[in-house]
Amino acid sequence: MTLRASLICCWILVAAFATGLVLTPQRALAQQPAAEDSIVYTVRKGDTLITLARTWMIRENDWQEVQRINRVVDPYRLSVARRLTLPVRLLKFRPASATVAAFRGDAQASSDGSLPRAVSMGLALGEGARVLTGPASSLSLALTDGSVITLPSNSAMRISRLRKLLITNSIDYELALDNGAVRSKVSPFRNRDDRFRLRNPIAVSAVRGTDFRNHYDAQDGKARAELIEGGIALTAPAMAAETRLDAEFGAVIGKTGGIAVEQLLPPPVLKAGGEIQRAPALAFAIGAVPDAQAYRLLIARDSGFVDIVEEMANASPSFALPALPNGNYFARFTAIARSGLEGMPGTFAFKRRLATAIQGTTASEHGYVFRWVGSGEGVLRYRFQLRTQDNPLYVVDEAGLSGSSIILSDLPAGRYQWRVGTTAFAPEETYSDWTEFESFSIDE
Repeated sequence: MTLRASLICCWILVAAFATGLVLTPQRALAQQPAAEDSIVYTVRKGDTLITLARTWMIRENDWQEVQRINRVVDPYRLSVARRLTLPVRLLKFRPASATVAAFRGDAQASSDGSLPRAVSMGLALGEGARVLTGPASSLSLALTDGSVITLPSNSAMRISRLRKLLITNSIDYELALDNGAVRSKVSPFRNRDDRFRLRNPIAVSAVRGTDFRNHYDAQDGKARAELIEGGIALTAPAMAAETRLDAEFGAVIGKTGGIAVEQLLPPPVLKAGGEIQRAPALAFAIGAVPDAQAYRLLIARDSGFVDIVEEMANASPSFALPALPNGNYFARFTAIARSGLEGMPGTFAFKRRLATAIQGTTASEHGYVFRWVGSGEGVLRYRFQLRTQDNPLYVVDEAGLSGSSIILSDLPAGRYQWRVGTTAFAPEETYSDWTEFESFSIDE
C-alpha cells in the first residue's frame, strides 16, 4: 500500500471512530482554534498539506493537525480556493522588534526573565520583553510597522507576540498590559491578515489602524478602553458577545465581564497658557467640561506625543507645573468622566522663553518639532504636509525627506493639521502610505 493510500485509510478510520463516540457539532467546534489565534489561508493551485507544511510551518508533520482541524480527507489533494484554518502557533515567522523611541524618568525593560534595567534610546526589544515605568516617567516604543506604543507613569506591559507571518506576509502583534495605561497609535494595516491585539487580564482589544487608550487597575480588577479614531472590537471570557466601539466612545469593563459603553467627553478648550510662557513656573487654564471629575495634561516636545516631558492630573481645570527648559512644546488636555474614562484630547502649541534659565535647551527654540516613525522595508522617504484646519491648501508640503522629524518656525496663530506620507523602496515592491491627520492649535 502506498503512503498516500495509508494516510487516507488512517483518516477514514479516525473519522469512523470519532463517529462511534458520537462527536457532537459543539464538541467538534471546541477542537477549532480560536479565531484570534488562527488565520484563514486560501488554497492555490499546486498546494497540498504536505507542501504547505514544508514551506510555511515550523515542523513538517504539522500538516496532520491542520488536516484534523479542517477535516481534509486527502492531504495530497486540495481544491483550489478552499479556505483552510491554520493555527498561528504552527506557522513560520520573521521576528519583529519594538525600539525605544523616547523615554523619561524611571523606564526599565527586561527580557527572558532577567532583572529590569534602565532603557536607552534605540534599544530593540522582542517577544517576551517586559517594560515598566515608575512615577513621573514615560516610555514610547516604535514597532516595525510604524505603530507607536506609549506608556505613562506607573505602568507595566509585556510583549507577548511580535512577528511577521511568512505565509501571508502579515504582522501578528500582541501586547499584554499588566497594570497602568498605554496609548496605541496603530498604523493602518496593509494586509487583510494583519493582527494587532492588546490584552489585559480581563479583556482583549483587537484593532485595525487606530488611536486608542487602554487602562487596567490591578487592585480593583477593572479595565477601560477609549477610542480616539479607528475601530476596536472588545472581547473577554466573561462577555456574552463581542463589543465594538465607535470613534469617540469608551468602555468600562468589570472583572465579571460587565461592560458599560459611553461617549467620551469633548476636548477641553484652552483659556490661558497657549501664548509664550515666561514665568518661572508654567501655568495653564482650560474651560471646565460638564460631567468631568478631573483633568489630565501631557506636555511633549513633538505634536505626536512620542517624546513626553511632563504629565499631570488635577481635580480643577487649572494647572501649575515646574519650570521647563526653553523651547517650543505641545500641551494635550483631556477631561476625565465620573466613570473614569478619559475624554477626547485637545492639543495646543506653546513657547517656553525664560531668559534666566540655566538648563541646557533640550527642546528646539527655533520652531515646532514634528516627529514620526517610519514603517516598511528598504529605503524610506517621507513627505510632510501641514495645513490650516479651515483651508485644504497646504502651507507646507515637503517631499523627499530622509529623516523622521522636521522643525517649522514662525507659524502664525491658528488651528493646524499635519500628516506624513511614507514611501518604502523595497527590493520586491515600492509602496506608499499616509498617516492620519494630527491636529493642534497655536494661540495668539
